[in-house]
Amino acid sequence: MRLDLAGKAVLVTGAASGIGLACARAFLAEGARVGMVDRGTVIPPGGDTIAVRADVTDERELGDAVTAVAREFGGLDVVVGCAGISGPVGTPLAETTAEDFSSVLAVNVTGQFLLVKLARPWLPRGTGAVVLLASDSAFTCAPGMVPYCASKGAVVALTRALAVELDGVRVNCVCPSVTDTPMARADLGEVLAKAEFPVQTADDVAQHVLYLASARSRTVNGQAVLADFGVSARSGFPA
Repeated sequence: MRLDLAGKAVLVTGAASGIGLACARAFLAEGARVGMVDRGTVIPPGGDTIAVRADVTDERELGDAVTAVAREFGGLDVVVGCAGISGPVGTPLAETTAEDFSSVLAVNVTGQFLLVKLARPWLPRGTGAVVLLASDSAFTCAPGMVPYCASKGAVVALTRALAVELDGVRVNCVCPSVTDTPMARADLGEVLAKAEFPVQTADDVAQHVLYLASARSRTVNGQAVLADFGVSARSGFPA
């Protein structure tokens, strides 16, 4: 399928590793120009890239990063929000603090809101596209991850609200199940290494992002693409 992304100006947050880095590489492979934004050190994988350090929870810092990338490329065509944290994993509700909850929502939800707010003036009406990263945890939840699950559910609702709000700019989100990334390895350890459930790669997720960013998906707007190997479709009924 021709995605026609060559020459497009793309901004990706959370681009230093994991899904964000996979997205940056995938866009570069399609001939796009990529602005890589992360609060850590970004090592561009070559190609037509610009790397900027910014914390997505800091409106001024993120605004400066968005402006730097947009000015370098003469505007933006696609914005991809991959920055995210897991917060406490395996922590019961009674042991989850308000600070834990707030810090996860600050990155996973407020960070996405700020990204779209700041990038909107640079996105062309009619062809601009935004793709946010949510999770299957917006639909099916594991115990001990209340902040993360709540944040990803909020990203799905935010996606729909932004799709209505941003006239002429499509907004969608991808909701992958467990993905083999440095963050997942740190959180799950041996559980991931010896997984008895399907695990996808960061590049699997990036391919969904590419499609939603391209004109091939021009009729898709305000949608959450659930990529979970069909696990959520199966009933737990013992039959």
